Amino acid sequence: MKHERSQREAIAHALDHARLALAGNLLDAALDHVREALRRDPDHAEARLLEARIRLRRHEPRLALTALDNHGLSSTGNEADADTARPDVDLMRATALASSGRIDLAVALMESLADRFPGDAGVLRTLAGMQVHANRPAAAAHTLGQVLELEPDDRTSARLRSDLLTHSDPAAALDALGTIDDHNRRRAARLCVACDRLPEAEAHYAELLAPGIGAAEAEDEADGDLAREAAAVAEALGDLPRAADRLTLALADPDQSAQSLALTHRRLARLHLLAGKPAQAGRAFHRATRLVPADAEAWAGLVVAARVAGKPRLMHRADAALRKLTDRAERRRLLTAFEPSVAAAPVRDPQALGAAARS
Repeated sequence: MKHERSQREAIAHALDHARLALAGNLLDAALDHVREALRRDPDHAEARLLEARIRLRRHEPRLALTALDNHGLSSTGNEADADTARPDVDLMRATALASSGRIDLAVALMESLADRFPGDAGVLRTLAGMQVHANRPAAAAHTLGQVLELEPDDRTSARLRSDLLTHSDPAAALDALGTIDDHNRRRAARLCVACDRLPEAEAHYAELLAPGIGAAEAEDEADGDLAREAAAVAEALGDLPRAADRLTLALADPDQSAQSLALTHRRLARLHLLAGKPAQAGRAFHRATRLVPADAEAWAGLVVAARVAGKPRLMHRADAALRKLTDRAERRRLLTAFEPSVAAAPVRDPQALGAAARS
């Protein structure tokens, strides 16, 4: 009896040291202490459970499964405790299965665990993560919905659920965001665009771009991309001056490539053409060509803007540059593409643009 007590105390002592070592991330030392406990009792359930936990931390999922599977561990670690079962063992088993590439088995085990513990948000989050890994976005979105029923303030789950629904159902993804604030307003704006709810998107972008608030405090700081997104919405709503202002704001972003700047100048130039301002359009197209000399679309735009503004010398210089970059068919296509943008502009010779395209 004394020997038995001594054995139990020695095992408990070794496991206590193993837990302390594990807490300090001293994984080799923790495993040594567990081995000492198992040397005294190879079938000790708690020692095997701790070994599995250490193996997982050491990125050894197959050895973790061996510790769990080869020694009869149930979800309690003790068959006698079946009435007070904890999810610990099955959770570790599912994690080990997923880490070893058996994701379908891991998901099935987690689904069973979620059925047994429907009020455990942690179990449901783990299940959702594995469903995402198994490429089951609809199931993961449903599981995260259950998490949010239990914990409505879980912003991380709300955001992930919105992500999962974005492509299949943007309206549901927008609803999944819940309360809109500066942390998720840009996502909400994009989803409004996807749902063709442009007035709502415009309101969100206006808030994001407002000086001193919105974008300045949001996770996604105001930048060229944000201003360009907002410009596209304003243009779609027919507010060309606001769209132009936003593209001008985008040009002030220092962290962008010459290619990106050239594209923004081209977009701004096209807006000026639509607004009947060919001189401003020509300046914007010219800036694009200086940034990217091989930008054939910008040269074509400059040809058109110069023609509309009545500047033949500039038009011919731009056209000469365009001819060096394109063949006849491509040149015609580029010039013709600008016809809708100048339909309302005061062209001196209404036939001039068409003639330039055909020549």
